[in-house]
Amino acid sequence: MTSRVYKGMTANLQHTFTDEEMECIRVCVSNAPIPYDIRKKKVQKRILERIGEPVPLKGEPLPIIKCDLTKYEIN
Repeated sequence: MTSRVYKGMTANLQHTFTDEEMECIRVCVSNAPIPYDIRKKKVQKRILERIGEPVPLKGEPLPIIKCDLTKYEIN
């Protein structure tokens, strides 16, 4: 079997991410909706077990803003 390496690609299949990119991946996977396909329900959990949970943010929580939506007939 032959394989080709195109311009800008390496033959190494190991991907390298910076700490910031890895944290972005963790957050995206942890917030991703669970697939409807019952066979894929545990995929998200397995990925997070391999790459780790995202680091929780420290600081004050965002304030809850109350809006009057009655003019749009929303109670």
